[in-house]
Amino acid sequence: MNWLLLKKISSFLLAALLLALVADVSVFSFVEYGSKGTSYIGCYAYDAMLIGFECKGFFGSKAVSMWLNWPLWLIYSPVFAVFSIRAFLVAILVWSPIVAYGLSVLKLRKIENA
Repeated sequence: MNWLLLKKISSFLLAALLLALVADVSVFSFVEYGSKGTSYIGCYAYDAMLIGFECKGFFGSKAVSMWLNWPLWLIYSPVFAVFSIRAFLVAILVWSPIVAYGLSVLKLRKIENA
């Protein structure tokens, strides 16, 4: 397996995850909390038993919503994985870049020391 390529790809995904975390904090800081009306354009945080983010009013709003919720899924998906196979698969998907990065770093260190 090409561990260096895996490290580069997972590093890119981890950077996207960190950027999503910064964007989450920005949305919490600058946008009023709670559900918005139908004419609202942008992203906001909501609380429907669990905190989440929703974007609406622009092209790609669903993709941006998913990206903003990625850091939250890191927390929520393992909790609910025991109750649902779908949540289990989501947990594997959202944690895979972190696991891949750690595994590639360990393998590359082992190759360097050999």
